Formats: sequence, structure tokens, C-alpha cells
Amino acid sequence: MTRISSYRIYQCSSCGQKHIAPASGSINFVVSGPNAKLFPNKDDLKVCQRCSSQKPLKNFIPLGIIDVPPIDTTPKWYIGIRKRLSKNYKGPKPHPCRLYPDLASTPFNPNEYYPDWIRKNMVETDYPDWYVDLSRLK
Repeated sequence: MTRISSYRIYQCSSCGQKHIAPASGSINFVVSGPNAKLFPNKDDLKVCQRCSSQKPLKNFIPLGIIDVPPIDTTPKWYIGIRKRLSKNYKGPKPHPCRLYPDLASTPFNPNEYYPDWIRKNMVETDYPDWYVDLSRLK
């Protein structure tokens, strides 16, 4: 099974938008196949999700690595109680996908990012902040 262990953060050199790219912790070659592109090449063309400029990966500024936080299985009702009882309570760390858009080969299209069957079951607070910001630009 291929497992994502962390995410690399890249910043667009034109507009400053931050993006993430997954870094695999383990790779399954049987499922991925012999011709799968497992490691990014510095000359691969990527598109900034904010300004839609297309450039090689080497033109994006690497900012560091974010580890994938552990899965939080705390029920939502319990989190509400903890927030009321403790002023120092900090919620679980957000997943990197909630913080930054993916560094992709195609421009951001809000109608294609989430399939229709998922979008019809989501409310406004379910969308990441970056999704809402980029949807307003298009």
C-alpha cells in the first residue's frame, strides 16, 4: 500500500500562493505499476492554483515539510464540551489538505475539484478556506 507520510510545501514565485505536494513514506510497486511517476522531476510543469501560471517545479520556492497529523477520532460533541470547560484547549491539528491546495498540472476549477455527489452533501463550513478563496477568483 502506498502511504503518504508528509507533504512538501512550495510557494509560487509569482503570486506567493502556497501549495502542497505529497511525499510517500512507502510505495507499492504492484499497484503503481512499472511506468508510474513516483518521484517529481524538477522539470515537470506545474500550475499555480491562484495565478494559473504554468512553470517547472524548480521555479516554485520550497518552504519545508509538514508531517501528516495523527487521525483524530474524538467525537465532535466531546470537542464542544472540552472547549467550554477548558480555556486552554486546542483542537486537533488540521490536515495539510485543509491548509493549502495541491500543486497540480492543471489550473484550479472549483466545479471539478469535488465531484457533484460530494458537493451536494457539503455545507459551506466543510470547504477548506483556500477552496473558498480560490473559488471567488474564478
